[in-house]
Amino acid sequence: MHTSDYDMSFSLLPKTLVFSISIFSFLVNAESIYEQTMFRLNAENNSGSQTQTLTDYQGKTFITAFFMPNCKWCQRQHKVLNKMKSSCPAIKTIMLGVQGSKQKLRQALQRKKNTFPAYVANNTIVKAVGAQSPVPMMLLFNDKGGLVFKTIGYTPKEKLTALLIEHNINVCQT
Repeated sequence: MHTSDYDMSFSLLPKTLVFSISIFSFLVNAESIYEQTMFRLNAENNSGSQTQTLTDYQGKTFITAFFMPNCKWCQRQHKVLNKMKSSCPAIKTIMLGVQGSKQKLRQALQRKKNTFPAYVANNTIVKAVGAQSPVPMMLLFNDKGGLVFKTIGYTPKEKLTALLIEHNINVCQT
């Protein structure tokens, strides 16, 4: 390992540690991920409540994919998640918008022809992951609501599939 490689990996350690502690604290001390109320960006029924929780996802494995307007890497990540719908039908995907108005977040979803449920990430979630966290970012939760892994930055389909296999998340067809 070169000294510069060591310095780089060491400098990432505090960020990774802070992020991991924040997520752990969020899941243990705050309301569960299922009880967080968030504004629904693409509600199926416009006459219904626009503020919802993720209680429909209890007992299911799901990915929360963070995105923001004008993010080319977020658009690429969205394409990967769309491709995974057919090969990994048991995994649910939820889009969480950050750093944008509701209107701009909706426009970003429309450009992607989004079919996933989408919400504005609430303040508790934003604080847990860090207000300045890069996007795209994904968090995978198991069927018990526990955080299994996180990705920061664009994650190709092959790598995401490998992470699912590595963590014994059997949601993909072989």
